[in-house]
Amino acid sequence: MEGDLTSRVKALCREAGFPLVGVAAAVPDERARKAAEAALTNGLFGTMRWMDSAWIARATDPGAFLAGARTLVVVALPAHTPDPPRETGGPARGVVARYARGRDYHRVFESRLRRVVRRLREEFGAEARATVDYGPLLERPYAAAAGLGWVGKSTMLLAPGLGPWVLLGVVATTLELEPDRPMRKSCGSCRRCIVACPTGAIAEDGGVVDARRCISYLTIEHRGVIPRELRAAMGARVFGCDDCLDACPVGAHRWEGDPELAPPEPGRAWPVLRELLPLGEEEFARRYRGTALMRAKREGMARNACVALGNVGDRGDLAALGQALADGSAVVRGHAAWAIGEIGRREAPGEAERLLASRLADEEDAWVKEELETALDQLRGAREPAEVEAGGLSG
Repeated sequence: MEGDLTSRVKALCREAGFPLVGVAAAVPDERARKAAEAALTNGLFGTMRWMDSAWIARATDPGAFLAGARTLVVVALPAHTPDPPRETGGPARGVVARYARGRDYHRVFESRLRRVVRRLREEFGAEARATVDYGPLLERPYAAAAGLGWVGKSTMLLAPGLGPWVLLGVVATTLELEPDRPMRKSCGSCRRCIVACPTGAIAEDGGVVDARRCISYLTIEHRGVIPRELRAAMGARVFGCDDCLDACPVGAHRWEGDPELAPPEPGRAWPVLRELLPLGEEEFARRYRGTALMRAKREGMARNACVALGNVGDRGDLAALGQALADGSAVVRGHAAWAIGEIGRREAPGEAERLLASRLADEEDAWVKEELETALDQLRGAREPAEVEAGGLSG
C-alpha cells in the first residue's frame, strides 16, 4: 500500500512537469548542519547574513519547515540549455549563466509545485509545503538522500545522465512515503571542477566552496565592491558562472533543458555590455522582470558590466563607461573607473586618462577616488617606460 501511494505521488509530480522525482525521509541532517556551521564559522558565506546559525538549524530540519513532516519529495528540472547563436564582431557582449537565460526558474517551480501541494491536500488530505532554493531547506543533501544523484566536489548535485545541470525543488508532506535509496557514487579522483574554477573558489579536495571567491556569488548575491584581485578572472560574466558545471564529465554530452528555461532571444544569453550601463531602475525592471537577473538588481548588473568591459571591452566602450563615472551609485562609478583604466592599458590610454582625470576633480566618495587614482597611476606608469624607450631611440 505504501509503495502504491509513493508511486501515485511521484506520478503527480511528473504530471506537474517534473521529470525527476525522489523521496527521502523528513529527518534532520546532522552532517549537512555541521558542514554549514563550519562554513559559517570560517566566513565562507560572505555577506549572506541571513545564513546564520538559526537559519542553518531550520534548513537542516524538515520538521521546522513543516510541522509533522514525514516525507520530503524532491523534484528536479534539467537545465543544460544549449547556447543560442552568438554574433561575432560588434560591441562587447557579456555572458549569462544558462539557467538564468529564460524565465525565472523560481517562478517555473512555484507554479508547478503549487499544483503538487494542492493535489496532495485534495487527494490525500495531507499537509504539504513546497520550496525552491530561497526557502529554509538545504535541498542538495536531501536530493542525494532521495536518490536523485550525489553531491560532487563542486558541491553541486550530480544526477546520472544530467550531471550538475539540474535545478531542485522540495515538497515536505505529512504523508508517509517509501524513501528511495541513496546512490553509492562519488567523483572518485576527478578534480576537473576544482581546476576549472577561475577564482579558485572550490577547496583543493572539493566539497567546500568559498562564496567570497565564487563568481556566481560575486555577480548575484554580493552587494558592493568586487575585490580588485578577482575582477580579471571574471571575464565577460555578468550573471553567474558555468565553468565548474561545464568541466564536469557527468552528463557533459547530454543537452537537455526545460523549455521555460531557454532564452527567448540570443541577447538574453549574450547582452551587449555597454547597454547595461545607462539603464535606470524602471527600465531595468521592464527589461528583466520575470527573470532571475532581477536578483542582481540594477546596480549589481551595471557593476558587473563595468568589470566585464574592463576585461573584454575596447575603445568604443569608453564613452558609455565615461557616463557611468557620473552614475548615482558609488559602486558603479568605482568599477567604471577600473574598467576605463584596463581598456586604457590596452588601447587609447590618452582618452582613458582624460576621462579619469576629469572625474577625479569632482568625485567626493573616498573609495571611488581611490579607484580613479589607482587607474590613473597604472596608466601613467605604463606610459612612462614607453616614453623613456622612445626618447632613447630618438636620441
